[in-house]
Amino acid sequence: MENILLSGNVRWSTEEGVLSRGAADQIGVHFSGVGPFHRHAGEIALTEKAIYIEGDIDLSFNLGDLEQLFIGFDEAFPRSLVKNFGMTAQPLRLQVGRGIGLLYLFIDYNSLGFTSNLLWFNSIKAVLSEYDS
Repeated sequence: MENILLSGNVRWSTEEGVLSRGAADQIGVHFSGVGPFHRHAGEIALTEKAIYIEGDIDLSFNLGDLEQLFIGFDEAFPRSLVKNFGMTAQPLRLQVGRGIGLLYLFIDYNSLGFTSNLLWFNSIKAVLSEYDS
């Protein structure tokens, strides 16, 4: 069994899910308790070799399949999809191979609008540096 390095709750979407949003989705994220735009929710875990998401949709991939790791907004996921226009939370973006594509994650999002995304970003980078060694 792999050691779990980090775990938490996650709200996430694929790029396709973000691009297919409607006007109600765009406005709804600015109400209290709604959280940033997302299509899926569940639990996430990081191990030395993989990321696992369990929830309304289960998804897992090896860290070797991770093509890009980034925090921030882009053309598909603008600041307007997060309460306070992203002043307290920005999406963790993972570009994953094997046909998974681009994922936008908000990990441990709380009622004040903060996330653990920076911790996850730095932890994934650290594991990847070990993975490449």
